[in-house]
This record gives sequence, C-alpha cells and structure tokens, in this order.
Amino acid sequence: MAEKFFAPCPRGLEPGLEEELTGLGARNVHPVHGGVAFTGDWALAWAVNLESRLATRVLWQVAHGRYRGEQDIYKLAYGVTWAKWFTPEQTMRVYVTARRSPLKSLEFITLRIKDAVCDHFRAVRGERPSIDTANPDVRIHAFLTADEVMLYVDTSGEPLYKRGFKHAAVEAPLKENLAAGILRMTGWHPSEALLDPMCGSGTFLIEAVQIA
Repeated sequence: MAEKFFAPCPRGLEPGLEEELTGLGARNVHPVHGGVAFTGDWALAWAVNLESRLATRVLWQVAHGRYRGEQDIYKLAYGVTWAKWFTPEQTMRVYVTARRSPLKSLEFITLRIKDAVCDHFRAVRGERPSIDTANPDVRIHAFLTADEVMLYVDTSGEPLYKRGFKHAAVEAPLKENLAAGILRMTGWHPSEALLDPMCGSGTFLIEAVQIA
C-alpha cells in the first residue's frame, strides 16, 4: 500500500527535489511552495532519508481533513491511532505551520493537537507521553491551509541538512541542502573545477565532494 509523504526543502529548490524524488522511484510527485508531496512505500521513505541531498525532512502523512475551528482539528488528531506507532514512554513535540488559515493562534492549535494526542493515549493506554521541546523522540507536524489540515509524523529526526560531519559552527552558516541545491541549479559537473570564493566552513566544497 502506498503511503503519502511530504518532503520540505528550501524555497526555490522544489524543481530539483522533484527530479531527485522521481529518480528515487517516488510516484504522484507534486511540488508546492516549500516542498514536494509524493507517494511510495517505506523502502522509498528510507531511501529519501538516506540519499536525498535537497530534502530537509521526510514527513509521513497520517491524517487529512477539513476544519472550521479548533475543535475540528482536535477531533482529527484524536482519531489518529498514535498508540500504534509510539509509546507513552517516548517524548513528543508538535509543530504547526499555516498558510492562509483563518485561525488566529497557532500556539493554541499546537496545544490542542498535543492535548488530542495525549487524550488518545490516556484512553487506550491509561497514560500519556511527556513533552520534550529540545530533543523529542517523536515529532508531529501539522500544516493548515484556509480550510484543510494535514497531520504528519517526522521520519527523519534531525534535519537532513545536518550531515553529521561538522563539529564546529560558524556565524550564519549555509545549510548543506541549500548548498547542494545551488550546485545543482548551476549545472556544475564533477568533471569541472569548482571555485568557492565564499568559503567559510567549506559547505559548497564538501557538498561538491560528496556529489562527485
């Protein structure tokens, strides 16, 4: 059974990410502002997490519905079978973003979704997970349009631009997936020399080496 996913990316890199996902075998690939929606199996989700150079995360869609107010969003979130995917012993955090939503407080929506997840756990397990805003085990993302809400579980954990090789930070660093996207947009080929006049922490050069 095909699952629905969404891969956020830096603005402007959606066409490149669309090509990347298609090359990895994604189906129903649909770019929107800030990312690309696609369908596929779990093997594809793992492959995107491991091989994509442009995606920021890979989000798995677990619910989709229409809303008119906060209670509709609560009901949608409460109806998700959260206890199938994680336990009360694990920590969680809810993130909410919106575009043209008529609701005034995203902070309140965040709390209502958190309450719905916790109430679901109390109903089926008798206890609830704790909240960890710094390093949660489970990240739940919600995206609101003018009348629709999508709920996602983050399959990536840390953002995918954190490649794991940098041990020191510089001021205003360039994110690795943005650097990879810019290299892709320039049409640079590994057979060509690459000059980086803005070399701070070497992000462009390191990405180029990994692409090559």
